[in-house]
Amino acid sequence: MISLTVNNSKINDIDTVLFDKDGTFIDLHYFWGKMTTMRCDEIIQTYSMPLSLHHELCLCLGYDTKTQKMLKDGITALYSRTKIIEIFRSDLKKYGVNATQQEIEKIFDHISSVFYKNMQTYTKPIDSAVEFFKTLAQYDIKLGIVTSDSVESTQLTLKHFGWEKYFGAVIGRESSAAHKESGIPAKMALEILQSNPTNTVMIGDAPMDYLAAKNADIKTTILVATGQIEREELQQYCSYSVNSLKEVYINK
Repeated sequence: MISLTVNNSKINDIDTVLFDKDGTFIDLHYFWGKMTTMRCDEIIQTYSMPLSLHHELCLCLGYDTKTQKMLKDGITALYSRTKIIEIFRSDLKKYGVNATQQEIEKIFDHISSVFYKNMQTYTKPIDSAVEFFKTLAQYDIKLGIVTSDSVESTQLTLKHFGWEKYFGAVIGRESSAAHKESGIPAKMALEILQSNPTNTVMIGDAPMDYLAAKNADIKTTILVATGQIEREELQQYCSYSVNSLKEVYINK
C-alpha cells in the first residue's frame, strides 16, 4: 500500500485509485469542444441552417466557441445524452427546425464515429494526470475508471494512447442503469478490482465524483481543478482539492 500527501495532509493505506476520465486525465474542453463543433457543423449542413448560427448552436450544447471552454452549467456538463438531445431538439425549434429524437441521435452517432477515427486529432491528455497514474502503476496500485462516457469510447481512448494495461476496470454509462452519483458504478469497479472502499481513493474533477465516492463508501476523494470547476468551488465539497495532480505526492 501507499500513502498520498494532499494539502499537507496524509492519506494512508491506499491500494486502489478510481479515476473519472473527462476533465481528470483527458482535457474535456478540447475533447467535448471538438465534438460539439462537429455536431453543430453537421446540424447546420443537414437542416440548411445559416453558418452564422454556429456559435449559438454550440452555446445550446454548452460550449463557448469564443473562450473555447465548456460551460459548467451547460447541458453537456449536466445531463445524459438522451436528455441533451431532448433539450437540444427544443432549442432547434426556435430556429424553425423540427427534428426527431432519432434524427439527432443519428447525427450524434455519425459524428462520434468520425471523431473516434481521428482520436489523435481530437483528444488531448492532461499530462500531469497521465504521469500520476503511470507512477501509481509502478507501485502496483490497482486502477479503475468510472465515467459518464461510454465504455466503448473510453476503451478507444485507452487503446489509442496505449493505456489499456494500466486500468483493471472500466465502468461507463452503459455498465449500469444507475447514475454515477449513486455510487453503484464505483461499487462495480471495486468488485471487479476486488478492492475494499476503505483502501480506495476516487479522483475526479466535479462534485458528482465526490458523491459517487461517498455513496460507494469510498474512504477519500481528491478533486482536481482541471475540468470545468475552479479549486475554490471544489473545496466546498472536498477538502482534498488541488489545481493539478502534480500537487498530490505519492509515498511508499
